[in-house]
This record gives sequence, structure tokens and C-alpha cells, in this order.
Amino acid sequence: MDPPDLTKRTQPRLRTLLKPLYHKAFRAKLRLQCALLDVLESSRRENPPLPPARLRFRVSENPGAADFLAVGRAAADNIEASLTTLGAPFVDGQTVLDLGCGCARTLRFLVPRHPNVQWHGCDVDAEAIGWCQQNMPPVLCAVNDPLPPLGFPADHFDVIYGVSVFTHIDEASQRAWLAELHRILKPGGWLLLTFYSEHVWRATEHAEAVARGEFVFATSAKLKGILPDWYQTALQSQERIVAAWSERFANVTYIERRFGNQDLCAGMKPAHSR
Repeated sequence: MDPPDLTKRTQPRLRTLLKPLYHKAFRAKLRLQCALLDVLESSRRENPPLPPARLRFRVSENPGAADFLAVGRAAADNIEASLTTLGAPFVDGQTVLDLGCGCARTLRFLVPRHPNVQWHGCDVDAEAIGWCQQNMPPVLCAVNDPLPPLGFPADHFDVIYGVSVFTHIDEASQRAWLAELHRILKPGGWLLLTFYSEHVWRATEHAEAVARGEFVFATSAKLKGILPDWYQTALQSQERIVAAWSERFANVTYIERRFGNQDLCAGMKPAHSR
């Protein structure tokens, strides 16, 4: 009789014991990294200025300045290109909302390109909104709760966009937000949101469930205390997304890989809708 394979028996237990220590070390390393970046970048001149590294990490899980600026510029480019494709480019006099604006990663590029648009931003991160209020004066910024409503009247915005927001909230929250964004969007206005692409969820342990049409909300112990439990990773198929949007919006358009690892879904509020 062969001896028992102790390695196979002990490895899972060892990983279970060590995982909390690893997560704690990761969070400590991140705090130190952000503090060092802030010191190193203190003499850097940007207009608007760079937000603190900890705020940059919250929007992309990367505190680096180069990544923050590159992703923000690309997001601004892609939003403009998507609206042009839809036949609804930004025009003077519009009222536009950046949902989940964070520390203005995308707004810092869009605002100077379209100075005659009335820009709004909202986010659950009060510290990020405070930074925007101090450093992005053309933008009207406000803190919102994790769930609607927002403090805007009905039929208020010509365009609402959100980059990497619905990638992180559960299905019930997404449905609640779709209803609220529909409410505050003008008839004929456009909503644009991003979602994780198929090649992303295909590479996860949840691929079979998502392929079957299930909505998967995956949590990360590593980011506990850094990101709230309700803001994790949302995985769903293109078919599921389009079906949900089609209940409220017309001309639903899905563009794969528009934002690199994320797809874009866009829909127009019907002219007769209330």
C-alpha cells in the first residue's frame, strides 16, 4: 500500500492559513507604496494636478500616475468615438453626467475639450468628490449613496456615461441604477456604460456559470478594507446585458472591447418615455 501523500493534504490547509497574512501584507504594502508615490510626485506639475495615489488606486487598482493618465485619456477618447458612432456627439449646451467619476480620471480630459458642456460628476467616494470640488471647478460634483436615487430631476441629462461602474456592483443594484439613470436622462438622451468583456470572464473560475446566462458577483478578500463589500467584480454575458437594457432603452448597441478589457453598452431613452 502506497504511503499517504502528505503534500496534497497539507497544501490546502497551509494556503488557508497563509491567505489572511498575505492579504494583510498586501494592504500594508499598498499603503506604503501610495505614500512613497505621493512624495516622489510632489514636484510634478499637471493641470489639473494629480490626485493622491490612494485615490488613483480606488479607480483602477493601480496607483501609478502614468497608468491613471493613460487610461483616463483613452476613456475620454472612447466615449467621444462611441457617441460619434451613435450619431450623438457632444455639442455645446449639453448637460452630461459622469457616473462614478472618482477623482476625475476621465473628466480631466473631456472638460477642456468641451468647455461649453455643463459637466456633472458623482461618486460614492466622498474623498474623491472633495478632491474634484477643489481641483475641477468647472464640474459640478456630488456624493451619492451606493443605491439610488440621485439628487437630480427627471429628464435632466443629455448624456450619462459610466466607466467601470457596472463592472463592480451586483445585479439588483444594476437594475435599480438602470431605472434611476433612465429617469434622469432626457428623452432622446444616451446612456453609455462599460462591462467586463467575454475574454475576461472566460478566464475566471466562473466562466461556465456566466456562459449559462448566470450573473456572477465575485468578492475579493485581498481588497477587504480597501474596497467595500458591495463593490467587487460583476461578470455577465452580452446577451444578459442587452436583454436587461432592452426593457427600458431603444437602439441598444453593444460594442465589444471598446475599452480594452471592457465592452460598451449604449442605449437611448425613447422620446415618448417617462
